[in-house]
Amino acid sequence: MQGPVHDAASAHHASVALRIGGAIFAACPDDLLQSLYYRLDGGLSAVWRHLRGSEIHPGVVRAAEEANRVLGTQARALRLPEEFLRGYQCLAGAALARFTRHEAGTRDETGARAVEAVGFLEAGVDGAEGAVAFERSCQAATDSLLEGWAVDPLSTVRAVRRETGVWALAYQRFVTPEAVTDPDTAD
Repeated sequence: MQGPVHDAASAHHASVALRIGGAIFAACPDDLLQSLYYRLDGGLSAVWRHLRGSEIHPGVVRAAEEANRVLGTQARALRLPEEFLRGYQCLAGAALARFTRHEAGTRDETGARAVEAVGFLEAGVDGAEGAVAFERSCQAATDSLLEGWAVDPLSTVRAVRRETGVWALAYQRFVTPEAVTDPDTAD
């Protein structure tokens, strides 16, 4: 693995992939698919640890890239629009590639891809209304947080990562149906 990329763009790419990944996680119907997602998430989380100064074993990132590839073959099992899953794979792959090979698009390109992918989620999943507007607000908030990079990169990484976790939970709610109370058991 080449040397690390210590820049705000890596944090931006990782934030996009991790927050949208919340929808993928929530759609995993079984342990096998969750295991694939966890391997991918592990690689993306490695990017965050690296941005905070930790060394990362290249095998973690390779396992994440392989999990991303295999997860893409599972669109039917995830019951998500195939275009959304392909868009997510592209975003996760770009975050990992930026980390390992210094390859990836600009923030604007990544943001546009994310909005496009989330548009497929919104159009294809009942309950995902507002996902595009939410993604745009996440991007604006991320950009605002990343303005602090030049002054204090470590604090900025922590703030973006913390918010990304909250946004990932919100993405889970876009694909997880609300609990339905059985009227026969309600008090």
